Amino acid sequence: MKNKYLDALRAQLVEFKAENSDIEEILSDYSQLYDDALDTKGSDEEVWKLLGDPKTVAYDLIDTLKIKKQKERNIKTKLIAITPFISLMTFFILGFYFDLWHPGWLVFLLIPVTSILLSTRLKQGIIALSPFVAVITFMILGFGFNLWHPGWMIFFIIPLVSIILSAKAKEIPVAISPFIAAVIFFILGEVYGLWNPGWLVFLMIPMIGILYSKNTLHKIIYELSFIFAIGFYLYMGYIENSWTTGTLGFLVPVIMGVIFGDIHILWNNDWASLSKVKALIMVFFTSGILVAFIVVGIMFNGWAYAWQFFLAIPVLAIILFDKLRMTAIMPFIAVALFFSLGYFFNLFHISWLAFLLIPVTAIMENA
Repeated sequence: MKNKYLDALRAQLVEFKAENSDIEEILSDYSQLYDDALDTKGSDEEVWKLLGDPKTVAYDLIDTLKIKKQKERNIKTKLIAITPFISLMTFFILGFYFDLWHPGWLVFLLIPVTSILLSTRLKQGIIALSPFVAVITFMILGFGFNLWHPGWMIFFIIPLVSIILSAKAKEIPVAISPFIAAVIFFILGEVYGLWNPGWLVFLMIPMIGILYSKNTLHKIIYELSFIFAIGFYLYMGYIENSWTTGTLGFLVPVIMGVIFGDIHILWNNDWASLSKVKALIMVFFTSGILVAFIVVGIMFNGWAYAWQFFLAIPVLAIILFDKLRMTAIMPFIAVALFFSLGYFFNLFHISWLAFLLIPVTAIMENA
């Protein structure tokens, strides 16, 4: 009977979503109370009456636990509330007594960091903290070692952390491949001057995605078509000194896509179908972006910055297929502003402020 009582009490506490540590502590206490009451009353029926029905007991205990949690929340709220004053006092002490106005202003990051640490769960907290870690690291690299560029790549940890902690395990390789490709691309460009053909690393994105295809034959043919296209491009460029001709090799995976039905060419007289018109616009626009990227890269050696053209593709997709919201397209605009100001005007040390446009736009749009 004792085990039945404790099992019923446990089940009710679990249903109320009490913490495991609290449940074990409560069951330990009631196990002792049950034994003591049994020694006094002599029967399980009398003990049940004395201790009370497990469901009623659970209700009473949950109320107590909620009070405890409310007290914890109140303490956390107070800590969050005083953080701005602590930051302000620390900032003035660093400034007046140690002449560290800069980088002493970084103490103000304690305000959002404290709020995140005390208000969110571990996974969400890590995701929310990643921008602040990126900013602090970026400042250290910039002011400490004058590595504004390529130190700005630290901001890639923001989407990477979010993807790794939020996506399913099998989806992670595809999701992070654009950022891995970008890092490799800039290393090849900055360190070895291989902006071309370094841009080929971006082909890892569709090549990894193809690996998830259920059709093994299509998967093999696609991968071989990409390998052929890359080989042909490198051969024509390095051996024949004709990079432009080499780009024709990339028609092979496109043709394979058409043959296998993964790339659809829409063409009929039903222009009343707005979705088909939008799809055609996306196809031609994407093709134009690819051509512009290759032309600027080859003719002006602009591989280092021409990749930004591709940011226009998701922006147009949002405009055509979704409700126009500045919140949705501002991340792409912020990235373009950040890199362009840094690369063309050597302003990486302040161009990161472009990322503040994202929360500002969200606030203005949702206020």
